[in-house]
Amino acid sequence: MGLFDYPKSSEMAQRMLDEFTFLGEASSDDWDIIRAHVETKNFGAGEKLVRYGEIDTSFFILTEGTVEIVVEQSDGEPHVLSNIPKGSVFGEIAFFDGQPRSATILSRVSGSAMKISRENFNKLSQTHPKIANLILFDLARILALRLRWTTVVSQHLL
Repeated sequence: MGLFDYPKSSEMAQRMLDEFTFLGEASSDDWDIIRAHVETKNFGAGEKLVRYGEIDTSFFILTEGTVEIVVEQSDGEPHVLSNIPKGSVFGEIAFFDGQPRSATILSRVSGSAMKISRENFNKLSQTHPKIANLILFDLARILALRLRWTTVVSQHLL
């Protein structure tokens, strides 16, 4: 698939997202450094990890379990936009733009995630700029894949 090619179906786009592992090329030494700059969050089934509208510039690396991206519809009913698998991230939009959370992240099973605050990321970038750069590029790749998925899904809605 070329740089500007879009997946032909929403299933293909979702598979691309599911197969991408955040920092899949990071070494064990890189991960040791990253773990020194994060807070580990364990959660139970049904827990809201991120709430729509809250202000927080942290992002999360899902290390165990799966979570759902949920938005409230106009009738007040929740709508699941997508699932985030183990090895991916969530909360990256607010990490970049500092705006209120755009969705709720809900756990359906117990799991854990590494929470990286903007403050801790800045500390990491001062002491380990190569690792910080790796994180930023992988966050950008995930955002690009999710935008492609959104584009494909919206084409099917028109």
